[in-house]
Amino acid sequence: MFLIAGVQPKTRRVGEYPQRCPACGLIRAYTTRVDHYLSLFFIPLFRVKQGNPFLLCEGCRRPVDEPQDSPQKKPAAGASRTCVACKRPVDESFKYCPHCGQRTK
Repeated sequence: MFLIAGVQPKTRRVGEYPQRCPACGLIRAYTTRVDHYLSLFFIPLFRVKQGNPFLLCEGCRRPVDEPQDSPQKKPAAGASRTCVACKRPVDESFKYCPHCGQRTK
């Protein structure tokens, strides 16, 4: 007889409402947590360790380092451009327009 057991991570979304991702500009960053579960034959039985919550963007798949309550940084003068689709100002560091979702060039 043999036994296959171990501890495996499981990513869980704990936040219900999305926030703006400072990396790509999309409103697709959710509060997420990585918990570790004891598994028996690859079936998670119970949580062994609860992880710390963090923001994870579902658009660019990057974790966000900023705290959730901190106000967003304003772009410096001259650090914005106009979106080609909706003609609104967009920060230079954004890959996508936060207003319409169009990829910026």
